[in-house]
Amino acid sequence: MKLSWFDIIWILLGLFIAYQLIRAILGGSWETEGLIIALLLFNLGLTWKITFNILKLDMKFERHISWHKAREK
Repeated sequence: MKLSWFDIIWILLGLFIAYQLIRAILGGSWETEGLIIALLLFNLGLTWKITFNILKLDMKFERHISWHKAREK
């Protein structure tokens, strides 16, 4: 599995937010509102990434099925 630069940045951002979450639980760091907004944005970005991967996979599948249909004729 090849990671793109976007994946690497997203992983680093997720690790940073997890670090901030642990610090907030232990009594420091970010305000609660900032942490919630960061988690929501992280969730939104992951949702977009998963959606685009599904669309890309669907396009490959459609191409594959059309190849079989053309081959049958």
